[in-house]
Amino acid sequence: MQSIADAVGVARSTVSFVLNGKEKEGHINEEIAEKIRKTAKEMNYEFNQVARSLRTGRSYTIALVVANISDVFFGTLAYHIQECAEEKGYLLVILNTGEKKERLSPIFKMLKNRQVDGIIMVPVTNTESDFIENLNPDIPMVFVDRYFETFNTSRIHINNYEISKTATQLLIDKGCKRIVLVSYCETLMHIQERKRGYIDALSENNYYAEDLICEVNYLNPKDSIADFLNKKFRESPAIDGIFMATGGLSSITIRCLIDMNIKLQSDVQLIGFGNIDTITSVSIPCIKQPMLEMCQHSMDILLNQIESPDSKPIDCKLPAFVVKD
Repeated sequence: MQSIADAVGVARSTVSFVLNGKEKEGHINEEIAEKIRKTAKEMNYEFNQVARSLRTGRSYTIALVVANISDVFFGTLAYHIQECAEEKGYLLVILNTGEKKERLSPIFKMLKNRQVDGIIMVPVTNTESDFIENLNPDIPMVFVDRYFETFNTSRIHINNYEISKTATQLLIDKGCKRIVLVSYCETLMHIQERKRGYIDALSENNYYAEDLICEVNYLNPKDSIADFLNKKFRESPAIDGIFMATGGLSSITIRCLIDMNIKLQSDVQLIGFGNIDTITSVSIPCIKQPMLEMCQHSMDILLNQIESPDSKPIDCKLPAFVVKD
């Protein structure tokens, strides 16, 4: 830093402000800041991470805790958060829970021992807010996508209720009256709100029937979905619409329908959620989440908590939208 300062003709502290992305805090004009960045690049400047950690008391490491990195949604989440972390000068560590509650305790112990600065987490299915918060009393944390009714930790989520109600209404507008919900049996609020949106849309049109809700477990849901759909297509009147509450369930449900020789968007109208990885001969409308914005907000809120540990939790709700066929 001193060599750069000498080359540009400024104080070392000015260089430090700029290279740490804090030129506005240091009231450094953009022309000088750009000259410092250019000189640093020409001189092949790189942070000494060990020295930086000793000086600041931080590891400059963020942990992302997800259910399954092989899932399209979580993989996309990890990609964008890594990009955001690198832009801010942080290393990202990714850990999988496998939807197993018993993995959380060793994960949090490891993160504490490694002195990570913050955690972005997708909570494990059917856990409680208090359980996670008791495991992690010290490290700044933000929940993303999934969240709890109680509000003690900052969270980033979409308008699950509103967008699910809109999606169900789109099926009704297409003439559907017997609309199935395929969802998980889940206590976390993202699934509960999607279910509530579905129920309210049908109830307002006098179409709601409790026996049209197919709730499955996270492990091996395909057989349960196939059995449910086979039964409902044999009833009179048969089902004519399906709202699928997650990306994974959308793909599984569509594969079941194809195996049953059901004509998609003809015998039954569909609306899915997120990225559908099953190839079909017709376009399936689906709900898209603003993934990049979710990741950017997650990182910004987490870094604010790292800088200001006494800051209040933030509830950030972003709008999703339906991509129609």
